[in-house]
Amino acid sequence: MEMKDLGERKIIEELMRIFGTVVEDDSFYFDAGDSYILITTDVITRRTHIPEAVKPEQAGYFFGALNLSDIAAMGGRPRFFLSAYSVSRDFSMEYFLSFNRGLKYCLDKYSTKLVGGDMKEGYDFTAAGIVIGEVEKDGIMERRNFRPGQVVAVTNNLGYNAAGYYLWKNGEMEGADIMLKIEPRINEGRMLSRLGVRAAMDLSDGVFSAISQIKRQTGTGFRISMDHVPVHPLALEVSRRYSIPIEEISLNFGGEYELIFSVDPDIWDRVRKGMEDNGYMVREIGRTWEGENIIIKDGREAVIDERGYEHFS
Repeated sequence: MEMKDLGERKIIEELMRIFGTVVEDDSFYFDAGDSYILITTDVITRRTHIPEAVKPEQAGYFFGALNLSDIAAMGGRPRFFLSAYSVSRDFSMEYFLSFNRGLKYCLDKYSTKLVGGDMKEGYDFTAAGIVIGEVEKDGIMERRNFRPGQVVAVTNNLGYNAAGYYLWKNGEMEGADIMLKIEPRINEGRMLSRLGVRAAMDLSDGVFSAISQIKRQTGTGFRISMDHVPVHPLALEVSRRYSIPIEEISLNFGGEYELIFSVDPDIWDRVRKGMEDNGYMVREIGRTWEGENIIIKDGREAVIDERGYEHFS
């Protein structure tokens, strides 16, 4: 059996069985008195994650942003960052330094300090990050708090980064930049937490992947209305141009770092208004319930079989 025969999430399940560990959220956390300390990690390789058309500064920013996103999904604020590199001996020093300038720009933007890391000689270029953050005990957002009967919503528009991928794959080089142009929704996560949201997850692997994982973890199902999904204009354009179903681009692709969250119906209007009053866009896309994950499009319902982006599969 090879890794591709299982896929990322089944491999993780195997690892959890070996170590006797249950991974429930985007970040691990532990009690630190008045708050929880959050710890998360992520890794990229140049050949897998960074198209050649992308400048190293943007690649470095992307590396920082995807690591910080897991802190955002918990309602926390990042504090410290560690980076570890495996780099070949003939790798470009200019690229490496420019990559780190991009990383620094991202960390500075979100008030995060680089405090250490490691470097080893290896093959091509691999970067691994560790983020340490914190969140108030009464403000943490966790996947286990998704439950039936809630409003489901997302931040901002969906499909922008996926649209960039399809442009790039069709020979339009500007799509590579769009694909990696992400922002960790730190500020949105902090505001959602303050407004009383207690269930959230980032959309790094897409909406369909997120709700599939939540369904397996909590038993809570989702009814998503395609008519309510806030789709980015570029995603609509790419969908028409290349005849790609819009739900594939906006819900099933991954590579996007918006937040999906749920709240009880009686506080949804307050949360929505509170976000909008502070300059943040959120949109209701459906409801949670006790059944299967469902997509509603053109008045017809279908069970969601797709599971979003998954490494190795």
